[in-house]
Amino acid sequence: MKKLYPFLCLLLLLTAFPPTGKAAEPVQYQNKVDVSIFLASSFPMVLNGTYQLVNKDTGKIQGIPPETAISVKKETAGVTVTYTGFSQTSAKGFDLQEVTSTKKIAFFTYETDMRRGASTGYDVIHTFQATDTADFLEEITNSQGQVWYRVSASGKTGWVPFTYVNLLDAPSESLTKINNDTKKIYRGSFFLKPNGSKVEVLNTLGMEDYLKGVVPSEMPASWHKEALKAQAIVARTYATRIRALTNTAASQVYGGYTAEDSRSNAAIKETEGLLVKYGGKVAETYFFSTSGGKTANVGDVWNSNQSYYPYLISVDDPYETSKYTSWTKVFPASTILKSFGYPETATLYNITLSKTGMNGEVRGVTVETSAGTKTITGNESQIRKLFPIEETSAYNMLYSNWFDISITRETAAMSVQTSTGTEAIDTLKGYTVQTPQGTVTLDGSGVSIQTSGGVVSSEGSGISEVILTGKGWGHRIGMSQYGAKGFAEKGYTAEQIVTHYFRGTTVSK
Repeated sequence: MKKLYPFLCLLLLLTAFPPTGKAAEPVQYQNKVDVSIFLASSFPMVLNGTYQLVNKDTGKIQGIPPETAISVKKETAGVTVTYTGFSQTSAKGFDLQEVTSTKKIAFFTYETDMRRGASTGYDVIHTFQATDTADFLEEITNSQGQVWYRVSASGKTGWVPFTYVNLLDAPSESLTKINNDTKKIYRGSFFLKPNGSKVEVLNTLGMEDYLKGVVPSEMPASWHKEALKAQAIVARTYATRIRALTNTAASQVYGGYTAEDSRSNAAIKETEGLLVKYGGKVAETYFFSTSGGKTANVGDVWNSNQSYYPYLISVDDPYETSKYTSWTKVFPASTILKSFGYPETATLYNITLSKTGMNGEVRGVTVETSAGTKTITGNESQIRKLFPIEETSAYNMLYSNWFDISITRETAAMSVQTSTGTEAIDTLKGYTVQTPQGTVTLDGSGVSIQTSGGVVSSEGSGISEVILTGKGWGHRIGMSQYGAKGFAEKGYTAEQIVTHYFRGTTVSK
């Protein structure tokens, strides 16, 4: 009977104090997305939540106390993470995982053994080091009058004496601040990834939480709710197709937790899971600021086969009101010359457009100069970059590739004698002249002419400035955000707005 006594004591203990929790585990995100949000050689991160650090080289897991500031640095050997009492380096980087947690966290201030039962007579199943953490599950006082805590960590659950344990309140939600910047606070988990001489931070979280940082960053949260819902549907669909996401307009702007607004959060909740589909498949849903009255065919602005995207076609945008609906920009000749690779001291004789798009979108620009003639063709961004503007919000390039052109010439002009009198001309190009060798057609204005006063060289009348008048802001493919605002204010629903801009599509989960 004596041999059964330890077993019965253990059975009674387990019966008296049944398991009330489970080991902390990484949060599993529904419709997980990864977003590149930061890149630097070294920076701090402040963790307001329950996290664990996983070394990608060794797999070793380290619990981190709430409100801990960690330092991240790229070194020759890899990524180094340090905080008080801890430092590790990993060539492959670290996963900083958000973990499920109880309401309190056990923080160890000294090396402490975790045992199978609440006394020193039980086997040691794990040893916590100073600064380790675990989930606190419950407290008991054993028959010797000693206080013990039941805790969970690293997939194990057991008992520790209270002596070297501080109990900390677990935050209600996990949030991380990067680089001490109050505008860079994010939900979710993170991958601290080596990237050349720097560390890239990838933010991992669920789709719906991700959208909370996207919608108000792409569209003012004060706009009509149906417009916000349309933006949520389109942004969700875009992220579903484009998994290599950044926090910039290179994919779609993501401001993290800092950008969240209750109004846009409500719009996201009301459209949860809704996607734009064409023929039963998830569509590619691009969006932009302003169309100028008509959106564009994808084949007219990008190097895309229009037949692959039958839903990305030009549609009317009747309710759009924006300061970018129509615009005018003036450029000195020197700017145009520089864009085409000519010296600014050259003379710009002429500039013409190749407008091959359905609505007159520009796909090519030709300049004639004293240093030569050149044509540049390309997609909308290549054309827009030929006309740089000093506006960082417009990414320092022309608002769109839907524009017309006019010019202002310098005062020095040429004239020719005709049968009806003297006629002013801009250039000698195309005119025929009689020479000792016969009739010659001029291919430029740079010629020498014999006059009664001697030989005169003429480069013709140069252009002093170029005036562009255009419409819209952005690539103009898919949904106009200002247009969506206009439709919403006219009483259209989010689904009606979306299916107007993406013809032949449906909206469903």
